[in-house]
This record gives sequence, C-alpha cells and structure tokens, in this order.
Amino acid sequence: MKITALSEKEIELLARLEYEGREIYTRNEITSFCKNKKMANYLIKKMLEKRRLKKVIKNIYILIPMKAPHGKWVVNEYLVAKALARKADYYIGYASVFNSYGFTDQVSQMIYIVNNTYSFAKTIFGVRYKLKKVLSNRLYGLEKRKIGKEEVVFPKKERAIIDVFEFYDVKRAFQILQSQLNLIDKNIFIEYLSRYPVQIIRRRIGYLLEQLGVNKKLLKGIKVGKKGYSPLYKDHPKRGELNDRWRIIVNG
Repeated sequence: MKITALSEKEIELLARLEYEGREIYTRNEITSFCKNKKMANYLIKKMLEKRRLKKVIKNIYILIPMKAPHGKWVVNEYLVAKALARKADYYIGYASVFNSYGFTDQVSQMIYIVNNTYSFAKTIFGVRYKLKKVLSNRLYGLEKRKIGKEEVVFPKKERAIIDVFEFYDVKRAFQILQSQLNLIDKNIFIEYLSRYPVQIIRRRIGYLLEQLGVNKKLLKGIKVGKKGYSPLYKDHPKRGELNDRWRIIVNG
C-alpha cells in the first residue's frame, strides 16, 4: 500500500522518535517532542493517516519507521503486551512462556497478559493478545527482562509452574510438574506455592508433590485449610479416597 509523503514537521518528529530508539510511545511522550499540544495532536493525526503511527489503544502508538518497506513493520509482541497493560501491575504469562521454559513443545498463538486492572482481548498486526485480570496477590515471583530499550515482566520458572495448574487440566499439569521437578529450585517453588491465594491449587499441587516423593518437611509450610475437601480432578465425579493432609478427594 502506498504511503503518502510526509511534511517537513512530520519528518522532523519521525526522525526524533526513531532517534529515541523505541517502538511504542504514549501521546504525552510524543507531545514532549513537539512545540505544543496543539501541534502534537495535529502531527499524531496526520501520521496515523499516513501510517507512520499505529494506535495500540487510546493514547498509545506503535512507530512505523522510515526504513519499513511500504509501511509494513513487525513490532516485538512483548512490547505491545506491556503497552496494553498500561500502568497496571502485570506479567507476560501462561502459554506465552510455557514453551520457553520447556514445559511444552507448542508455541502459543496468544500472548497472555496477567494483570490487576484490565480484562479484554485485542488483535494487533495479526497477533492476538488476551489480558486476564487477577488480584494483586498473584503478582509475585516475577523478573524483568530487557527487550530493546525497555524492561518487560515475566514469571520466574518456579512461579510459571503454578500457572500450569490454572491453565491446563490436572493430568497434563502433573506431567509438566513431574518432568520439571528436578530442573527447578524446590525451595523457591514451595515458597511460591505457599503464597498462592487459591486454596484448591495449593491442595492439588501439595498432594502431587508428596506423590512424587518430595520431602514432607519441605511441604510442611503449605497451608490447605481445615474445612471441606477439594477434588483432585475437576472433571471427574467427586467420589474417591479422602486425603486428610491435603484435604483432597482422590477421584481419579
């Protein structure tokens, strides 16, 4: 598709944004490079029309640099994910990181952004993004990775394994846990599990860790409550042997 020629002011702004070396900018950041807000609004409008900026969400834009052939450009999907999270606390998680940690051979076709503010889905440049809203008490065990000139938040491996039990059925999650158990720091994993706010997940993983022979002293700090029992497998009939330590119905 033909790209309309830029004016002198538009070229000047585009050059400045390229000099800054980032792929995504907010409206306020672009305004700071302009003479005033009115000029910034005008230039943003024209550069959107001429496909040198692409709107991610309100007031956040992807820069399409001059070197992009015919205006075609591939932006790093993790930087887009960070932009979608805006000022929320977040991490790039679930299937988006499972392959990179060796949990599965499958490469996710969706970028999941776990955060404490937003819940919606959006497709940008053909990439699908899904924001999942959770309580802030799940946002721990994280690390920052440098991508370009920005830092993006991901879960550490031990934290990501807990999310396996939120994302997959228990049988598949157990296979992953079993394959990774000797490749992770068990102390850190159990510390993260002890903090996890979903009781049924603590019960299931605690029970399975014991079945895998993890030292009972190491598992001692995992609290599972004193009321009721949870099924080990959610899609099976809730009948089976009762495990009092983990408050689990072994139903499969």
